[in-house]
Formats: sequence, C-alpha cells, structure tokens
Amino acid sequence: MSAIIDRILARLADQDLLEKLLALPKSDLNSLLLELHQRQANDTSPAEVVRAFEASRFPAPSALDPVAYRRLEAEFLSSAQEAEIEPVLLSPSAPFASCSAFGCVSQSKVMSAVRGTETLSDPTNMLAIIIAAGLKNRQIDNRSPLHYCATARIIRGQVFPNTKHHFAHFGILGIVSSGKDGGSYLCEKSLLLKHLTYYKELLVQKFDARLSIVLRKRGGYPDGDGFFDGMKQLVIREFPDAPLSFDVESEENHYYKGVHFKLYMEKENTKMEIGDGGFVDWMQRMTNNKKERCLISGIGLDRLLLL
Repeated sequence: MSAIIDRILARLADQDLLEKLLALPKSDLNSLLLELHQRQANDTSPAEVVRAFEASRFPAPSALDPVAYRRLEAEFLSSAQEAEIEPVLLSPSAPFASCSAFGCVSQSKVMSAVRGTETLSDPTNMLAIIIAAGLKNRQIDNRSPLHYCATARIIRGQVFPNTKHHFAHFGILGIVSSGKDGGSYLCEKSLLLKHLTYYKELLVQKFDARLSIVLRKRGGYPDGDGFFDGMKQLVIREFPDAPLSFDVESEENHYYKGVHFKLYMEKENTKMEIGDGGFVDWMQRMTNNKKERCLISGIGLDRLLLL
C-alpha cells in the first residue's frame, strides 16, 4: 500500500497531501470526500455499475440458502432470549474506527465509509459500544451483569481463501456481557459461565452435538496464574462432559485479556471450530472505569449451514 500511495503523491506532485488532508477538521474532510464521491457517481453509468459488480468480490451474493440462514438466525436469537441474553437489531453501519480504535485490527480490513462511519465488521464491538454509551449516560446499570447479543452479516476487507467455506461477507452471532468487578473474579466467572452454557445447550438442542473447549492463557491480569486457574476450575466443574484442553504457552495477545477460549462442535467422528471469545478491556477504556469487566464471544453462522 505504501508504494501505491507514494506513486499517487508523486503523480499529484505533492508529497505532503496526506498530512494536509489529515490536518483538516473531520467535518471538512468528510465534506470533501462526499463531494468526490458525488462527482464520481455523476460520471458512472449503469453499465459501469454492472461491470463493477462483476469485478468485485464484496457485493457478490452468498451461495447459502437465505431461508435456512434467516431461520437459523431466528432460532439462535430466540434461544438467547430464553437464556436472558437480550437480542439487539444492529445497524449495518458502525462508528468509524469501531474496531481499530481498540487495537490489533487494521482499518484496512474494514470497509470505511463517509459521515464518520464504516460498514459493520464485528457485532461484538458494536454491542460493547452500545453498552458503554448506556453506562456513561446512566440509561443502564451493570451491577447485575448485562448480556446482549446480535446476529449480523458482516464484510471484511482481507482476502480469504477461494473455497466454498469462505466469503467476503459472512454471518456471525455475537454475545457481549458486561459487569462490575466484585472481587475474587466472581464477575468474570459468572460471565464465562453464561456464554459457555448458552453455546453448550445450543449445540445439544440444535445439532445433537457437544461443545468442546480450548482455554488459552493470555496476559492482562496482574495475577495471571490465579485468574487462569480460577477460570479453568470453573469450566472443569460446570462442564464435566465437555472435552477440554489448555494452552498456557503463548500468552502474548493484545486482543484478549486473561483467558481466550476456542469453541468446537463435536458430533460422531467430526470436530469443527465454530467460534471463540475472551475477556477484553474495551469497557474500561470506553468508560474510564477500571472496575468494568467485559466478555465477548461469537460463532460463525455460515459454517453451521455447510455441515
């Protein structure tokens, strides 16, 4: 990308153009981008729109059965509601940098837009933002943990393998739980139990399958060993029939804090990864409150329809 930018700046004979544009107030830069897009649209014919559709992988429709997909969404959201996880109908648009602002996600993997927005690329980030806004405005209270979920068809900018199991856009069920630190990791334990119980029961009821879990130790907690051991003992006690393994070697991960889990569906002689999750510090950073605790997780809907 840097070589491309260098070529463009050389063509325009202004190596400082990016800095000049970034120095503008965001509202002015947005107005400039809107005008550029409007002029480009004015010069675009219907035939060119068709050619653009044919040349791009992003607007291509999925090969999945849309009725089966919507039915699966409805079943998962209904089961979440029964488990007292509140479904939210998200907008297809998110605030600009809603993923990259938390680190570890490049903005180039997100479909950036104008008017301070981007195309939704992760429902868990958006759910966390909604919760943080509610907490700051005192519209909600998480002294008793809050659990929100959403399904979304999201699009990512990175290139995926060209197989029937990968699309530029795909469906996700995301869950975000928020609570206050109460000592002894009681809040974290309750959040983790909530997520894993939901997924376990979902697989049993919907697919007659069992949940398999991998717990990975991550940095981010002062008492990393004690925290991981507490989560480990919780899973062993509450899910005695779930195959469980551990990864305590690679702690470096700037996305998850303390614990990161991988979820697998096991049925007959097959085992398939369906999702993951872990604790994040997003709520602390958005509310400037170190007592905030947040657990996110998600599973891929498309791959469940490809069984």
